[in-house]
Order: sequence, then structure tokens, then C-alpha cells
Amino acid sequence: MKSYKNLKEEVWDTNRCSGCGACVAVCPANNLYFREESPVKFECDECSCMIVPADIVEHPISAEFCKTVVYDVPCGACYDACPRIKKSSIPKPKGLGSILKAVKAKAKIEIKNAQNGGVVTSILANAFDEGLIDGAIVMVDDKWTLEPESYLALSKDDVIKSAGSKYLWKGPILKALKTAVMEKKLKKLAVVGTPCVINAITQILSSDNDLLKPFREAIRLKIALFCFETYDYSKMIKKLKTDGIEPWEIKKMDIKEGKLRITLVDGNVVDYKLKDVEFAMREGCKVCGDFTGLTSDISVGNVGSEEGYSTVLIRNKWGEGFFKRAVYNNYIDYDENVDLDAVKKLAELKKKRVKKN
Repeated sequence: MKSYKNLKEEVWDTNRCSGCGACVAVCPANNLYFREESPVKFECDECSCMIVPADIVEHPISAEFCKTVVYDVPCGACYDACPRIKKSSIPKPKGLGSILKAVKAKAKIEIKNAQNGGVVTSILANAFDEGLIDGAIVMVDDKWTLEPESYLALSKDDVIKSAGSKYLWKGPILKALKTAVMEKKLKKLAVVGTPCVINAITQILSSDNDLLKPFREAIRLKIALFCFETYDYSKMIKKLKTDGIEPWEIKKMDIKEGKLRITLVDGNVVDYKLKDVEFAMREGCKVCGDFTGLTSDISVGNVGSEEGYSTVLIRNKWGEGFFKRAVYNNYIDYDENVDLDAVKKLAELKKKRVKKN
């Protein structure tokens, strides 16, 4: 039976961890956590345990009470939920993957902090209105500090408040998954996240581990956000402050034309070449070649559509159903004039970066 030690050997120690938090969320013993959640860890011997400062690492840490390791209890949930193990069920990135329909779209409802088209928020808002979902795992941030946090939205109003993409990492994105499934007992859950997050959900859905069954039964919709890379919160905030930019001055972040574009609340725009902010990129991003989220039901991003619109890749009939219902109910407007070549170009660029690493 696999344990977190196998996960550590294959993923954590090889700098392949994306920080998605799937392993933390599904651990039935609450044995795993990120340093950002607790700055201390436990070191135990046969007689006692001591609390010591946690190492500065990008992967989870064990609290040293894994029941598989200590008592030989069958589990393996953390290992089987990880999409980056050696025998992962996630296919290698190839092109843009399966696409049923590609469109550009925008919200027809008012969304104050929409990233571009507000499409993801509109799909979720309509799904809540119709009772198609009973929860959605999204990211929110503190508009004053830009600190991101995993968030369980339980209503249309919740998802509208959480609108906007987050490029900074300061904790597991799937932290709210355990709350949604094991505490709230939700049965119609949507998950929104970067490709690594959606791959983790796909890995869980494809696993036959009995301990992952409650999660498999709860997840209804997977929406991926185009992602070239994410940045360590502390490193990026330090860089911005050094350059005279305070977090509360930032309206939104985008990656456009090979640059990290920061739009300020006063309308000014600051561009960074990606190589100039590479120091803040998480190590796990360097092994990811999936730009659009190939295993999602719907993929959404700003590449390939003009300002005010989102590019939407509908990957299967399931995703098409959610999108169409939002259109029928006047939540979304769309047309099929989308520049897929622009999306392909950035997807290929991300794959080439992985080859170099």
C-alpha cells in the first residue's frame, strides 16, 4: 500500500509538486499540511514528538501520524489523488486536446471584478440559479493584500464576489475540497482551477481507491483556467513593492504577449517580461506543459479573444450542457470568431519550456 512517503519520493523530492493540495484534502488522518498553513512541524521518535520550525519548501509536510506508516492501515488516498505520480492517469499534453466547440464569450450579467469576459462566473451563477450545482471551489483574494485563499462558494452571490483570476500562490487551491465533501456533504460540486488542479480532480475521478469515493461522487463540473505559470505570493509581492507597487493598487493580473501585465486601479499598466519574474515562479510549474487544462469539461482564458471577452474551449457534451444553459438563460453572449492559433502558440511555448527543464 502506498503512503505519503511514496508521494514524497516521486513528486515532492523531485520538485514536481504543483501545490494543488489534493493530497492534503483527501488525507483521512489530516496528516498533511503546507508550511503556509502552519510554520511548525513535528519530529518524533519512539518516546516523544517535538515541535520544530517547518522547512521552507513548496510541497506538503507530514505531521508524522500517517496511519499507513505507523499502523500499516490500508489507505494510499494522498498518493492516488496526485496527478504527478509516475503512473498517473493524466495524458501527456498534446495540442489543445479534445474540443467540441471553441467560442469567444462574455457575461451578460454585471460582474464587478470580472477578469475579462466573466464567463466562468456566469456559468457558475446560472448553475446555482438552476440548482445544477450546490457548491463551487474557487479562489478569492484580499483586495488589500492580494493574499489568495481557497474558497467554497455556496451561492450565486458567492461566485460573483470571487470573480477574477489569481496568479499568486499562498496555500493549497483544493483546501476547500475536504470541507465541501466531508463536512458539508455536497453532491453537485464544481471545481475551478488551473490545469494542475483540474488534473488532480481528474486523477481522483479515475481512481478506484475506496477512500476517494466520496470525492468522486461529489464532483460534477471541472472548469480549467488557462495558465502559463503561477507565482509565489511572498516573492512576487516583495518584487512589486521594490518597484513601488503596493498590492492594493493592483486591479488585475494577466499574462499577455509573453508578459505579465499588471493593471492598476488608476488605469495605468505595468508589464514585466516573464523571464524577469521567473525567480518567483513555483518549481512545480516548470514541469507542467498543459496551458489550457486538457482534462477539463470547459477551459477558459483571455488568449485568442479581444479585451472584454474570454476564449472558451468546450471539451465535451457535459461542459456544453452547462455552457448552453447559461446562454439560454441570458447569462452569456458568444460567437465563434475566436483565434485558436494564438492559443496554440502559447500552448506550444509552454510545452517547449518543459523540454528545456
